[in-house]
Amino acid sequence: MNAENTPLTPLYRELHPTTGTDGADGIDGVRALLADVEAADGVAPYSEAFLRSLDGDVDSGADGYRHLTAQFDGRVVGVLSVNPSYVAEMAVLPDVRRRGVASGLLREMGRQLDTERPLSVWSHGDLDAAKGFAGDRRARTVRELLKMSVDCTDADRRAALLAGRDEATATVRGEGLDVMDYPSACEAFGADHVDAEWVRVNNEAFAWHPEQGGWDLSRLIAARDVDWFDPAGVILLFDGSECLGFHWTKRPAGDTHGEVYVVCLADAARGRGLGGPVTLLGIGHLLDGGAEAVDLYVEGDNAPAVATYRRLGFEVVHRDVVYRGMI
Repeated sequence: MNAENTPLTPLYRELHPTTGTDGADGIDGVRALLADVEAADGVAPYSEAFLRSLDGDVDSGADGYRHLTAQFDGRVVGVLSVNPSYVAEMAVLPDVRRRGVASGLLREMGRQLDTERPLSVWSHGDLDAAKGFAGDRRARTVRELLKMSVDCTDADRRAALLAGRDEATATVRGEGLDVMDYPSACEAFGADHVDAEWVRVNNEAFAWHPEQGGWDLSRLIAARDVDWFDPAGVILLFDGSECLGFHWTKRPAGDTHGEVYVVCLADAARGRGLGGPVTLLGIGHLLDGGAEAVDLYVEGDNAPAVATYRRLGFEVVHRDVVYRGMI
């Protein structure tokens, strides 16, 4: 048997960021692993929510996550994290793949989990290595998340999107609604009221979503506690003092790409044709700020939304999938 195929016998250890158990060396080792995996695969293995859980951000729900590392020869060679909804992300160093590390992480974590609940595992980038591993375990794809992007350096495309923003503004105002950014809304109604409305609309829109739904004020505050948060980049629709929807945009400092981060409509706004306009309002804000491209994420089975974004010039540039049946 070739050495590169010889199974490893790593030490599996739980990682507890919120309590400090396993020490800073454990966290540092995991972060070094994630950086090495991203450099090798060209895609980050952990999403923002899972990264924040490693920081021990209790307000963002980090205390409900479980983390398990595989350590071999003085370094972290693998990590598996599971959130309270039994959704997991995993990373293994490329030079020790297919040597039992991923299977060992799933096996050891499985001993701590409720075997009656199915475990879902993200594969960011839908890489061949993950496809092969999932196929070996007879896992099935249960979700596909598409990243779509539109190049706004083309003058005609940029002009078309800005014209769409102007039409969207007219449509919204024709419905008797006010378009406000977060600071303006807070000035008009008070920050406490605006935040309460923000949480309400979010939870109505994402009642089905295991991570984005069921927020409270502390979760909202924690989600905004990032270096890229721009209050003026949150565009809200108000009918009097009632919020009917919002578009939370994202553009980290120095990044030429902006992002359609979160778009929500309240239950009372459904069926009124406001989804497209509120999306264009946020895109217009990003372009006004100098974004050269705009990205967004959409469920792969949401054919109408994908078609709408394609008509705006967006194209699929990346796929993430979720496998179920890994344990």
